[in-house]
Amino acid sequence: MRKGFFLRLAVNGIRKNRKVYYPYILTAIVTTAMMYIIGTLQGNPDVGNDTLSFALQLGVIVTSLFSVIFLFYTNSFLIKRRKKEFGLYNILGMEKKHLGRVVLWETVIILVISLALGFALGMLLDKALLLLLARIVGRQLAIGFYISRGAMTYTAALISGTFALIFLNSVRQVYTANPIELLRSGEVGEREPKTKWIIAILGLLTLGTGYWLSATIRDAATMIIMFFFAVILVIIGTYFLFTAGSIALLKTLRKRKRFYYKPSHFISVSGMIYRMKQNAVGLSNVCILSTMVLVMVFSTVALWFNMEDIVNKRVSGDIEFVSKDLDIDAFYETVDETLSEMGLTRENDMAFRYYAFTAFQTRDTFHAASEADDDNLFITPIMLYLVPLEDYNRMYGLSETLSPGEILLDAYRSDYTYETLSLLGETLSIKSRTRGRLSNHAVFTSAYDTLFLIMDNQQSIDRLIRRNTEVYGYKDDAMRCSVSFTIDGTAEQEIAFSDALYDRLKQRFSITYLNSREALRISMRQLYGSLLFGGIFLACLFLMAMILIIYYKQISEGYDDRERYRIMRKVGLSRREIKHSISSQILIVFFLPLAVAGLHIVFAFPGINTMFRGLGMDNVSLMGACALASFAVFGVIYGAVYLLTAKVYYRIVSE
Repeated sequence: MRKGFFLRLAVNGIRKNRKVYYPYILTAIVTTAMMYIIGTLQGNPDVGNDTLSFALQLGVIVTSLFSVIFLFYTNSFLIKRRKKEFGLYNILGMEKKHLGRVVLWETVIILVISLALGFALGMLLDKALLLLLARIVGRQLAIGFYISRGAMTYTAALISGTFALIFLNSVRQVYTANPIELLRSGEVGEREPKTKWIIAILGLLTLGTGYWLSATIRDAATMIIMFFFAVILVIIGTYFLFTAGSIALLKTLRKRKRFYYKPSHFISVSGMIYRMKQNAVGLSNVCILSTMVLVMVFSTVALWFNMEDIVNKRVSGDIEFVSKDLDIDAFYETVDETLSEMGLTRENDMAFRYYAFTAFQTRDTFHAASEADDDNLFITPIMLYLVPLEDYNRMYGLSETLSPGEILLDAYRSDYTYETLSLLGETLSIKSRTRGRLSNHAVFTSAYDTLFLIMDNQQSIDRLIRRNTEVYGYKDDAMRCSVSFTIDGTAEQEIAFSDALYDRLKQRFSITYLNSREALRISMRQLYGSLLFGGIFLACLFLMAMILIIYYKQISEGYDDRERYRIMRKVGLSRREIKHSISSQILIVFFLPLAVAGLHIVFAFPGINTMFRGLGMDNVSLMGACALASFAVFGVIYGAVYLLTAKVYYRIVSE
């Protein structure tokens, strides 16, 4: 054959099949650009080596895995459309090794275009996204242009390796199929699928279990662990229900004569039954990607807008310090010396002692952690804090009194309804209750449910401490002391004072915790800002994947349905009736994943809310508003994709 023949054949194949190849090439370009951008941001020296860098590293891992899977998945649509053409070439005398060369040239052409234009697009957008990230997290960056060779090398290796695997998989399919199979590849899946009730029931069970876990677990620490399993169950259930449940539903509709024996319903339902087996995976992917986009967007946006409230809950004053066996007089002497040197003053002092340990609850009885047996391993622990009444009254200006054996109970994220409380063999009577008064101290921030026991005096606490240390088997009998106050300086002075105070205090005391409101605000802004940026970045990546899957699904169905509708026109069906049937079919199939994704969000919301309570976010109304707004915006985008792809589908079947 003449030199360059296979190259020209590959170029002509891409051009003639531009409806499927051009979107694929565009997707490969954007995927390369996003892979380069996230890698460059992670390696940028201006980002530093902290929470932001760690979040970007996770972004690199997720983007890498997704890029490989997504490019593999979308390539399957291309091969399906080209198999018939390859079968024709094979029958006309072209050997399979020649077909392999055509596939090789196509792969090389797409790879070169993807890398060249992807890196160009990535370099154009990199600085803009870096400035956006810096603005979100509140950092000042130097003006300049940074190109990461490491990101380029990694991206080129990842994309090239993916295309190499795609080429090998494509060649395998061509070599293992005979010409007749290639020619008839477009007709695969035309037999009516059987109703698989066992799989449908399993889908309902797994989906229901995932929903149940998310809706019933109320402990933040447990939910953080179990939410992953709930997600896996929901994904499995989604695939099972779309694969088997959708067929069962369509066959049920077919049995309803009043519904089925109408032109639009008859054509759409019968057509979907025959194709649902091969389309179920695509619909499941669209549903899962839609859910992932919605969860990432509304959760990160909610955290971002609630950040200031979380900061206020985590720190009761501008400065908060915790230490064992703290000498209050010596502590304030060091504080006042540092304040005097910086020209600052303090006010709103609050100091209290406490003892903390973990326990397991069985009705009104609390067991020490070391007493846990095999049954306790599946019980969520509760944090218990013992506070002297003297300190409690002084902090809040109260004059409460307690008799021996009586306590005041301050419950945070715990609905303790019993009138007595048994702890370490001692039964305590609850005189009165409050809710959340002590929980606004950073030292008490915990992912677990928390109970604060205000004891009548220090001797009662010491007695319980001795019993607790005996149970644990090691000596941990030191009371902690927490001190907080406000200062009259600026944010910069507050951070400078906190750093200077820490350097002095660590020479005299055993520091358990020291933080300033402004330092915490900066830390939270970096954490939640990086989560917001990463959530939006990955949401855009998943949204692109969802749009492409929908587009290819519409094209594949269009080519599969074209001959069917052509026959229907010949037997007398009008174009209006055909168009109405097409609209009915597309609406049912197209918006089913969106409806199921909305259902997933409804049941995922309680679990996400429970996990966020562990971060100090209790603003359910804000989360709900963010979820509704995200779904509304996503619904508009989804509808726009529907209008565009429906036109493509109708043009194909009308040819």
